[in-house]
Amino acid sequence: MEQTSLHNENELLQRVSEGDETAFRTLYDHYRKKIYALGYFLTKSENSAQELVQDVFLKIWEKRRQLREIDYFNAWMRTIARNTAINYLRSRAMEKLGLDRLQTHESSNCFTENDVADREYSLLLQAAVRQLPPQQQKVYVLHRQQGICHEAIAKELHISVLTSKKYMKLALRSIRLFLERRMDAA
Repeated sequence: MEQTSLHNENELLQRVSEGDETAFRTLYDHYRKKIYALGYFLTKSENSAQELVQDVFLKIWEKRRQLREIDYFNAWMRTIARNTAINYLRSRAMEKLGLDRLQTHESSNCFTENDVADREYSLLLQAAVRQLPPQQQKVYVLHRQQGICHEAIAKELHISVLTSKKYMKLALRSIRLFLERRMDAA
């Protein structure tokens, strides 16, 4: 279903760039279904698509000052959504690959060079998780290692769903930087 265009999108974007939360809510209400549909198409998961919507609009809010210079908001937003989905899929695939390898190798006593590398990666990942602030660490473990959705995490930790997602985003960024620094040093 094609959405109608906003009456004056440039004015709305200007208001959002100035921090107007009501204007941001209007923008969110107008585009959320479009982002959800794209997220679902790319991830084939309702939860992932919902997370994508939240992540995309969180990024738009964080970059709201740039909205004044954007000529084609719809294309800019779709690029953010596509890149966010690709990064999500890539990180899930790498994590699954690492966990699958680790589980396979733990059931076998025969270690190869790849086994050693996988174990080293696993140890680095564990160290990266341990260095996270406590709330980020809890959210990461609950979501990525135990598969609990952000809504349940929010209830358990007495935080908002958006806060849970923000902690997850910060945790993933910290882990990635930690691993990059360690890999560069090696």
